[in-house]
Amino acid sequence: MLFLSTLYYMPLSISLDNDSLSINRPLKIKSIPLSDIAEAVLYPSTMGAIRICGSGGWFGWYGWFKEKDLGKYYAYYGKASDCFLVTLKDARKYMLGCKDAPEMVNAINERITNLS
Repeated sequence: MLFLSTLYYMPLSISLDNDSLSINRPLKIKSIPLSDIAEAVLYPSTMGAIRICGSGGWFGWYGWFKEKDLGKYYAYYGKASDCFLVTLKDARKYMLGCKDAPEMVNAINERITNLS
């Protein structure tokens, strides 16, 4: 059961196309429509996060977390220093990570600006 949840949620990569931001996982891809995104900002994850449900480092950080400054958010990342925060228009938050986080944040913000 533990390995099945890992395969379902473990983040492999982040990709961006004209319509959505995708969190690529081994068994399922989670897509977030760009029209739902309010903003993306660089935000290195802190070690003060409380894990509500998920993995705290085994095959990455994924699941539901809570921090004093941010409140509750979903996390899908491998390395805390490569993180960025995506806030949706309905106030849900996603802490995501990739090696080229600054470029990804710029690309997301550019595409959501062009949608407006």
